[in-house]
Amino acid sequence: MDNDEIRDFYLALTDPEKQVFLAILSNELTIYGRGFSIDLTGDQLTRAFNGLNELQHQISQHIAGIGLKHNRYPDEVLWAILQEKAAFYGLTAHLGHCLAFARSRNFWATPKASASHGEPPANAAAIN
Repeated sequence: MDNDEIRDFYLALTDPEKQVFLAILSNELTIYGRGFSIDLTGDQLTRAFNGLNELQHQISQHIAGIGLKHNRYPDEVLWAILQEKAAFYGLTAHLGHCLAFARSRNFWATPKASASHGEPPANAAAIN
């Protein structure tokens, strides 16, 4: 599944489902952070952690913005920001993998056809 397909999937989710998707994305990105400290040193490590921090900042702010119903970028803008930040810090492949992982979870209802009507997916607790 390519980036555009994942973006379109994300954009079709309800707001509570977007929060779950972004939380899964954030969680999966932390796995890379663990690996950075093993595989990288010096400036490479600093750059990778700075990039990861930028991604986490945008994602966590957006999750809060969805819940507060203000102080959030339009979803399309968030997507572009994440792609730009990942590219700047050399994390495009990492972000792509994490987005694909979030999309691949087996608990997503059909976008916009969800019976949850504003509730998280019934088995959202089983993220991993």
